[in-house]
Amino acid sequence: MSSMDRYDYGYDPQGQGWAARLLRQVGPGSTVLELGPGPGAMTKVLVERGHAVTVIENDPEAVAMLQGFGVDVIAADLDGDDWINKLQGRCFDVVLACDVLEHLRAPECVLRSLHGLMAPGGRLILSIPNVSYAGVVGALRLGIFDYTEKGLLDRTHLRFFTRRSIEKILLEYGWAPRYWNANRIPIEQSEFVWCWRTLAEDQRRNLMEGWLDFDVYQWMTVATPISEAAAWEVNQARDEAMLVRQELHELLVRYQGEHGSLLEHQKAFGEAKEVIARMQAEIAGLETERESSALKLEGQEQRLAKLFAEKEELVAQLLLSRERSWLARVWRRLTRD
Repeated sequence: MSSMDRYDYGYDPQGQGWAARLLRQVGPGSTVLELGPGPGAMTKVLVERGHAVTVIENDPEAVAMLQGFGVDVIAADLDGDDWINKLQGRCFDVVLACDVLEHLRAPECVLRSLHGLMAPGGRLILSIPNVSYAGVVGALRLGIFDYTEKGLLDRTHLRFFTRRSIEKILLEYGWAPRYWNANRIPIEQSEFVWCWRTLAEDQRRNLMEGWLDFDVYQWMTVATPISEAAAWEVNQARDEAMLVRQELHELLVRYQGEHGSLLEHQKAFGEAKEVIARMQAEIAGLETERESSALKLEGQEQRLAKLFAEKEELVAQLLLSRERSWLARVWRRLTRD
């Protein structure tokens, strides 16, 4: 596997992948010194975002590709001094050293040299493979420490770090870690899955028990020169104030939008109340008319019942009168005879 194949990868610059998270630590408009970028997966995005980028790379094939990005390319070995001499008098807002220090014989010398290249308020963005990853520890439990073409035990790695060891080196060489982040990868998705599955269940459980960072594959830290601690605090306070101001502005915009929507809803609600009031008045009027009609109907029914009773009485009287008239005629006829 060539070095280009080993370190070439694709990612979504706006996503949550490790490279995207590293690049989000680079402030807008920063001048950037990128150490060991390989084929330039991150370099390309930095250029697209408008950063002035200088790179240091010793692989000839990678150098040729990087020159096509329009960046300042210094072909040099970080374990040497040429790159330092070529950068004399220059300063950078950000130095990126992403998965680089583990490839060097003397990363401490690089960390010491970088102090002279930092602009006021500058930051070092560093990422390292974590040799205390549970997959590595599980392999060691089986007596295995085999180098591979890529990954945590990449055969080109000369140094190995944990969070504690890199923090110790940074502090010894004048750098104060200000921020940490972790790239967590489930062991089942790593190159150590077969070692992990070889272990018994109780062995895996014992390894992970009480170990919160067992799945940290890589560590990221943002560090600044210890001598600029006060400036960092001021910049942090300013950045936090700007962030709060931005959040307040976003809240205000959202409030104004929601307030306008609320006013529209209130207007519609008021109109609906008026319609409902009119309908209720109409219903009340209809109810009054219904009650009046019911009373009239009741009166008509009473009059009709009275007329019906009177008719029945008249019919009865008529029948009685006819009956009496008939009896009278019969009587007269009988008495006549």
